[in-house]
Amino acid sequence: MKKRTLFALSAFALLFAQSSQAQTPGGKYTTITGSGQTLYNIAIAPVIGGGRGGRTATKVMERDLTLCGVFKVLNRKGFLANLRKEGTGIVVKKWTDIGALGVIKARARRSGRGYSIDFFLYDTGKGAEPVLKKTYSGRSPRRLAHQFDNDVYFYFTKSKGIFLTKIAFTLSSRRKKVSNVYVMDYDGHGGGRISYTGNQNILPNWAPGGRLVWTSLLWQNPDLYISGGGRRARRLSRQPGLNSGAAFSPDGSKIAITMSRSGNSDIWLISPSGKILRQLTKHGGIDASPTWSPDGSRIAFVSNRGGSAQIYVMSSSGGGVRRLTFQGNYNQEPDWNPKPGSNLIAFTGRDGKGAYDIFTVDAKKGTIKRLTQGQGSCRSPTWSPNGRLVAYETTRGGIWVMDDEGLNQHQLKRYGTSPAWSR
Repeated sequence: MKKRTLFALSAFALLFAQSSQAQTPGGKYTTITGSGQTLYNIAIAPVIGGGRGGRTATKVMERDLTLCGVFKVLNRKGFLANLRKEGTGIVVKKWTDIGALGVIKARARRSGRGYSIDFFLYDTGKGAEPVLKKTYSGRSPRRLAHQFDNDVYFYFTKSKGIFLTKIAFTLSSRRKKVSNVYVMDYDGHGGGRISYTGNQNILPNWAPGGRLVWTSLLWQNPDLYISGGGRRARRLSRQPGLNSGAAFSPDGSKIAITMSRSGNSDIWLISPSGKILRQLTKHGGIDASPTWSPDGSRIAFVSNRGGSAQIYVMSSSGGGVRRLTFQGNYNQEPDWNPKPGSNLIAFTGRDGKGAYDIFTVDAKKGTIKRLTQGQGSCRSPTWSPNGRLVAYETTRGGIWVMDDEGLNQHQLKRYGTSPAWSR
């Protein structure tokens, strides 16, 4: 691989860093002041039967409802009910006495090569009859538990759960000469490999139909690839110079991408087949890392046109460019909250002490909130599909998740960088 090709990608990151190091901070970031939110107290009884499958389903339900930031899973040691006597029913007072608003019971049995699990959700404010009763069957007790947890989540929040979603990430070799794209369950389980080349594969993002796009140096140029079936991947954009930071529009009809085909790093639009549609930015500075608003009408991106790396927003046709961030001197990696109507953009910022942390900025009001502080270097935020959680990479180790207030932080994976949550 030619050294100049490797330099193309490294320089892309370093140009932002070099320009910002010469600047003094444009303002100080504030400390975390998140007030948190009221959580639903929910009790999860151990799944009856099913052996290892039942035990797995129990653990998955406990982790799901803990990670999502909506529920407080009550400690089993505090249960007053006689679980053996109750079976899959409940004695309401035994649960209300410990503050449970909801109770989950389940019974599992082997079914062929898989499992069949009867799930029950009780709302203690509505009596001893289950408000949800579902039976799911399949080979994976993990998946069956995720399915029911989505039902539970919808019952209490009236919004879609995220328990069957995926997170893509990059994993480098020990010598960091080779990196590949992997996909794990949203909770960190698994880690299937997607790219299979002995070079650098970076910056994964999601495409329609559960496919992935990423930048690869396979042919000695930072080209854009899209996953196919099995180990196959297709080169989607191979313009001279950078082809990186690809982001599909919400309707899947266009891709915003960073390209340097004209000699400067700018934001372009290409079709899903790789055809160039139009150039959106034409500034002498570096423009990169596009991310779409939920309705597809706006694009946020990073630019150093003002002297340091900052977050900007423009219309999806390229007009009306406006600067969003004025605090800090190195703001990058924006990701727009996909919740319909949301104006929140998560990004990585470096404060006056040189620490990298996760922040949000309101694209309409310009207000900034700090989500992480004093927890190592935190970078590469990515929103959950329902806009309630943020996953990110950190020097504390691997990939972590938190709620939109910066609270309820949990480790998902002990390794990995550049997480991207499926939509």
